[in-house]
Amino acid sequence: MRAELWQEQRLQLSLTKELVQAIELLQYSALDLEAFLYEQSLENPFLEIRRDRTRQRPGRTDKDRKQWLENISARTETLASHLLAQLPGLMLSGKEERIVRHMIAALDEDGYLRVPLAELAARFSVTEQEVERGLRFVQSLDPPGVGARDLAECLLLQLERLPERDELAETIVRDHFLPFAEKSWKALAKQLGVSLGELQRVFELIRTLEPRPGIHYAGELPHFIVPDLIVIRQADGGLVVAYNDDIHPELRWNEEYERHIAAAGDRHAERFMKEKYRQFTWLAKSLEQRKQTLLHLMGVIVDRQRSCFERGLSALKPMTMREVAEELGVHESTVSRAVRHKYVQTPFGTLELRRFFSSAATAGAEEEVSSVQVKEIIRALISAENRRAPFSDQQLADLLRERHGIAISRRTVAKYREQLRIPSSAKRKQYTGLL
Repeated sequence: MRAELWQEQRLQLSLTKELVQAIELLQYSALDLEAFLYEQSLENPFLEIRRDRTRQRPGRTDKDRKQWLENISARTETLASHLLAQLPGLMLSGKEERIVRHMIAALDEDGYLRVPLAELAARFSVTEQEVERGLRFVQSLDPPGVGARDLAECLLLQLERLPERDELAETIVRDHFLPFAEKSWKALAKQLGVSLGELQRVFELIRTLEPRPGIHYAGELPHFIVPDLIVIRQADGGLVVAYNDDIHPELRWNEEYERHIAAAGDRHAERFMKEKYRQFTWLAKSLEQRKQTLLHLMGVIVDRQRSCFERGLSALKPMTMREVAEELGVHESTVSRAVRHKYVQTPFGTLELRRFFSSAATAGAEEEVSSVQVKEIIRALISAENRRAPFSDQQLADLLRERHGIAISRRTVAKYREQLRIPSSAKRKQYTGLL
C-alpha cells in the first residue's frame, strides 16, 4: 500500500445556511416564527420590528374581528389555589398544614397523588401515619375525588360523598373494580348475588362521576391558537383566502443607522453592514415565500374541499398531501412542513391544516369517501344501536356496505372505533331489564 493524491469531480446537492433557514421558516408555527424574528433582531442591529401595520383584508367586518375572542383562552383558577383556599376551614396545626400544602403541590393535573406515601414521609421527615392523616385532609376537600392514588379510590371517594350512599356501588368499586370495569359481569353477579340489571344500574351511576377531578382547573398558563390563514365567505357565497398579517411584525431596515455607519468610513463596519443587509433581504424573501406557499396551499385545499367549507367537516373529501403537492408542483415534504402547526380560521371554526387531509375508503363502484366521513357514520350507527344488543365490528362493516356502499374490513372498523374512543360491543352492552 502507498499514499497517493488524485482529483475527482462529483455532483452533490448541499443545503446552504439560507436554504436551511427558509425550510425552517416554513414549518414554524405563528408563535415560533414571531420568536425567531425577535431573535434575528437581536443579532442584526439594522433589523427593526414594528407592529404598526394597517392592512385591510377583503371582507373583514367588525363581526369577524369579534370572533377572535373565541380563540383566546381565559385564565382560570388553578387546582392548587382552589385547594389552598379551603385550608383555613380545616383548623390544621402548623405541622399538619405544612404536610397538606406539600401534598397539594405534589398533585398532578388530574388531581391524583402519584407519589408514594413513604417517599413523602421521608421528604417531610415525618411518619407515614402523619402523611396518611394529611392525605385524608386533602381528600376531604373540594372537588370530590381529589387526592386519590388511583381511579378506583377516586370513584370511591366520590361515592362516599353522595347524598344517598349506594352500598353495592361502593363494594364493587372497593373490592371488585377490575372485573367490573372489564365487564365480566356474569361471574361478578353470581359472586355478589345480584342481577345483571343491578350491575348495569351501578355502571350508569359510576358514569356520572368524574374520573379526573382536577381537569376543570387550569394546570398551566393558557395556550393561544393563532391562525396563519383566514377563509372568508363573501356575500355572493364565494370563498377568499387571506394571510393573517397581523400576527407577524413588519421587518424594516434601519436606514438612519446605515447612514451613520457609512459616514464613519470604516471598511470593516461597511463589510459588516453589507453582510447584515444580505441576511435581511434573504429573511424578507423567505418570509414572502412562506406566505405565498401557505396561500397557494390553502387555495388548493379550498378548491378541493369546497363542500367541507359549505357544510362542515362531515362533508370532508379524501385528500392526501401527495395529491396537493403534485398540484402545487412541489415535493410532498414541503406540504408536510407547510401544514405543521398551522391553523386556519374558517366560517365553522379554527382548525389545524392537517384536519383537511384524510385517507379514502371505497364507496360503490367509483365513488370514494374520506375516513372522517366513515368515522361519523360509525359514530351515528353506534349512537342509534340497541344497547342491549350492540353492533359488533363485523356488523358495522356489513351495515356500512349495505346502507352506504362503503367497503371496509372489520379491522378497519375496529381501528376507526378506537380512534373515536368508543368501547367494543361487549363493553357497550347494557343489561337493564334483561333479568
